[in-house]
Amino acid sequence: MNGALTITAPKKAALELNAIFENATVGILFTHNRKLMQANRLCAEMFGYRLDEFLGHSALILYESAEAYSALGREAGPVLSRGESFKAETRLKRRDGSLFWCRVSAKAIDPEHPRDGTLWIIEDITEDRRIIEALESRTRELSVILDAALIGIALVRNRVFLRCNRRFEKFLGLAEGSLEGQSVRCLYNSDEEFERFGKEAYATIGTGSVHRREQPYRRSDGSMRWLRISGSALDPAQPNAGSVWLAEDVTATHEAEERARQAFDEQQMIFDNAAVGILFARDRVVQRCNRKLAEIFGYRPEELAGRSTRVFYLSEADYQRHGAKMHPVLMAGETYIGETRARQKDGTAFWVRTTGRRVASQTGSMDLTWIFEDVTERHQAEEALLRAHEELEQRVVERTAELASANTQLQEEVFERMQAEQRVWHIAHHDSLTGLPNRALLHDRLQQALAQAQRGRHRVAVMFLDLDRFKSVNDTLGHAIGDELLKHVAERLKGVVRAVDTVSRLGGDEFVIVLHEMTSPDDVVQVAEKILGALAPAVDIDGHALRATSSIGISMFPDDGDEAIALMKCADAAMYHAKAAGRNNFQFFANRMNEQATHFFALENRLRKAIGAGELELHYQPLIDWPRRTVCGMEALVRWNDPERGLVEPVEFIPIAEETGLIVPIGEWVLSAALEQNRAWQQAGRPLLPISVNLSARQFRQKDLVDTLRRILADTGQPARLLELEITETTLMQDIDETRARLEEISAMGVQLVIDDFGTGYSSLSYLKRFPVHKLKIDQTFVRDLTFDPDDAAIVTAIIVLAKSLGLEALAEGVESRAQLDVLLGLGCERFQGFLFSRPLLPDRADEIFRPRLELAANLSGIMAASTNPHPGATP
Repeated sequence: MNGALTITAPKKAALELNAIFENATVGILFTHNRKLMQANRLCAEMFGYRLDEFLGHSALILYESAEAYSALGREAGPVLSRGESFKAETRLKRRDGSLFWCRVSAKAIDPEHPRDGTLWIIEDITEDRRIIEALESRTRELSVILDAALIGIALVRNRVFLRCNRRFEKFLGLAEGSLEGQSVRCLYNSDEEFERFGKEAYATIGTGSVHRREQPYRRSDGSMRWLRISGSALDPAQPNAGSVWLAEDVTATHEAEERARQAFDEQQMIFDNAAVGILFARDRVVQRCNRKLAEIFGYRPEELAGRSTRVFYLSEADYQRHGAKMHPVLMAGETYIGETRARQKDGTAFWVRTTGRRVASQTGSMDLTWIFEDVTERHQAEEALLRAHEELEQRVVERTAELASANTQLQEEVFERMQAEQRVWHIAHHDSLTGLPNRALLHDRLQQALAQAQRGRHRVAVMFLDLDRFKSVNDTLGHAIGDELLKHVAERLKGVVRAVDTVSRLGGDEFVIVLHEMTSPDDVVQVAEKILGALAPAVDIDGHALRATSSIGISMFPDDGDEAIALMKCADAAMYHAKAAGRNNFQFFANRMNEQATHFFALENRLRKAIGAGELELHYQPLIDWPRRTVCGMEALVRWNDPERGLVEPVEFIPIAEETGLIVPIGEWVLSAALEQNRAWQQAGRPLLPISVNLSARQFRQKDLVDTLRRILADTGQPARLLELEITETTLMQDIDETRARLEEISAMGVQLVIDDFGTGYSSLSYLKRFPVHKLKIDQTFVRDLTFDPDDAAIVTAIIVLAKSLGLEALAEGVESRAQLDVLLGLGCERFQGFLFSRPLLPDRADEIFRPRLELAANLSGIMAASTNPHPGATP
């Protein structure tokens, strides 16, 4: 009984296999001779059949067509015949005719006899295929978006490009596909940049933040581009997951910013050099002003920034009244023009003409720009006119009774009144010194000229003249002589132009000429050349032969502007360039002036860096004592050894240093370095010789000059008697009393004083003998043409005789030839300096400095013999 119930092992295995067969999650099918012989229920349902309907059919019912059935057979047959498993993905057909994707796996039941039947495992993968196709479609869409993006996009892993769009490669100037697999090192100019930027960038994106920067990139064609780069990690928690980087070419933005900076520099130059005061105020607080405005009100520009505009008014009532008057005009977007009494820093009251306009502001503040002109002279003239008119009216009243009885007498009074009114009008519209039209009349005539030019379609020229070095004439010879010189200049200018043209004086040594109906700039050039020629001859005033050269700036209508103020500004700016070009010339307003100003600022910045970088150096030129055949001193000459340009001559950078104030630190360095070098020479056993150092006008006027000299002498341990300070004649003749006091203080220390470039200034002998100087240096301009110019010879003779009569030494500069030395010896000069003996040398060539050319003694002796013995071969 128990044996009957026991399930045998084979039967148990069969039951297990049947359970697996029926419960499998895939379709299982057995085919033989192309017929469906056996299958599990899931397989039949997969194709839309019941199991009993499914079995017995030809395998063709599972395929889209006989061709599809045959194609799969051709593919599977060879594999199955080898006893191997066949796997594929194909589309099969359901009972309702619909197709679906299946993954099939087949193997022969008996690999030795493949025709005994085949077992098929079938899995419905329709949903998987749908997901894959959707992903592929999305990938294609992303690729299209990536390639169409206006910015460069790159995927980077471990600092290697995995993929990037074409735009990224174009930014870098690279061929398509050339970046994939390449290191990002190609973006950097050096390994140091590669490492440094890598640390910065990955430290940022590692925290989940976005790294941003702009950097220059030089492409393979040599062009430089600016890139704005930003990057973020795909997963900050997994550093190796990679990062996405965006690149944008911002070269155009950088170039636009550079153009804007240049335009700003140009506007700044015009702002700083304008002939009118310009002010920018926000809510009636000074934000910025130019030098002219500060000068008008007696301040320095830096004193006004941040202060209320109340400082310009005489009282709080004036301040409020003017604000109430201008506010509605400016708020309406119109230009406010008015005249009011203002207050200078020292409390002096004067009249100003104000022109104001509101500037658009994003902050809601009241931003205004103002132009200020000092019209005090015109108001004084108008007041004089009013007084004269009142006096005249009074006289008319008083004389009315008398005139009633005499018609002739009445006519005379009327005529007298007309003449008086004409005189008053003339006073109000003409300069009292020269009789030329003043600023008010000039402005009126210029407006008329521009109106006529617009109707007649011709040009008008505005010439702005400024006399060169006129201040030195006033300072040395007095204002009376200066006034006479201005009168002569006015007469010569009137003699050059036509009657239709206008010659006016603005004040000081500034003149403006308006030329009507000019056909071309060539016509203006002819007039400018005539003016320079007319002013060239000397004028004799009280025994002084004075030459009044001028610097002329020219602007043209309509080329440089169509308004009077604009043309005046342009001509004024061109005049400053004429001065910078060496004076006594004329310049047309042009954009190249802005380039020159940029060069000036660039050279100033480089000079500032050069001072700190130690690029300045001293060269030394020996001074020769002829009777003793020896070197009697050294002159220290500063040079700039620019790493880019080499040796820059003083004539190029000293004027910039003078104008910017850099001459003060340079001068202190020269003094200290020269005395330190002299001490080093003394310690090396060289002779005790004085060192000569040039002292600029700006240095000489420094209040702490004497203290600075004492400090440097103490620091270097040098006696004061071994220091000679060379000061130009022009510098000495400014503020005589102060100059004399300072010279006496310096001389009391034991420092020797030398007048440099003697004969080129306007020194007075009465002052010269009172100055504690011990040497005169004859300027090389007189020495240069000494051998053939009798005027120069006469001047040099006079200087030598003057020096001897005052007990001073005389030294001739710029001696370059034997012929010059012969003439100087014949005139009685005994001390010399120049290339004939030695060029300025660096201190490491001390032997050549202390013994010029080694053969100096023989050389000088031969020259001496030739200059003192008229008989060749004779012994001196």
